Amino acid sequence: MDPAALVEAVVEELACPICMTYLREPVSIDCGHSFCHSCLSGLWEVPRESQNWGYTCPLCRTPVQPGNLRPNWQLANVVEKIRLLDLHPGMMLKGNVCELHREQLKMFCKEDGLMTCEACSRSPEHEAHSVMPMEDVAWEYKWKLHEALEHLRKEQEEAWKLEVGERKRTATWKADTGGNPEEEYHVGV
Repeated sequence: MDPAALVEAVVEELACPICMTYLREPVSIDCGHSFCHSCLSGLWEVPRESQNWGYTCPLCRTPVQPGNLRPNWQLANVVEKIRLLDLHPGMMLKGNVCELHREQLKMFCKEDGLMTCEACSRSPEHEAHSVMPMEDVAWEYKWKLHEALEHLRKEQEEAWKLEVGERKRTATWKADTGGNPEEEYHVGV
């Protein structure tokens, strides 16, 4: 494997699957996946409010006991060492170098949706376009993703509330009809 690609793969493994940045105070859960402590806690706030709601891993959906969060100190130490090297996801791959100028792609053309080097960003092809440093555009897109995620979290919370309400109605209905709320009733063919 290409050493740059290998380093990139290692750096990618140190990103939290929820916030997509380096893990902060990483915790491991029952299934073995690791997340930022704050990201996982924030994701699990809604189920905590709904009684009888099960917690699951955001990646594999394995049932998880929230009390079993284990700080992953070794992973935290590796993340800190990589931070000291000032490596960032995406900066090492050959695809992040301009083929024409052999410069790192540091700029982003919003109209074309392309990463460019500084020399290309000043070319006539992009002179009438909005070309910005990648860091500025990255924060803009991270904010858009954050807003979309918040919207989805609100929809998920509504779905959880509806499901809890339906479970309660089903249990009440079964109790009223003399059925066992734990049994599943199936209609014969």
